[in-house]
Amino acid sequence: MLDEYGDVLTVKEVCTILRISKNMAYELVREGKIRCVKVGNRYRIPKSEIVRFLDGKIAD
Repeated sequence: MLDEYGDVLTVKEVCTILRISKNMAYELVREGKIRCVKVGNRYRIPKSEIVRFLDGKIAD
């Protein structure tokens, strides 16, 4: 799954994968539904986190 993407994703890539708007992606990050790492002023999302989200598993 998602083999064409690297192990760490940008918000833009997450939007493409989930077919959501940038605002929705940031909302999912803010609410903790998708875990991320903030690097400077940018968010980086592990690909494994998107797989977890798509599997319907809740973040702890």
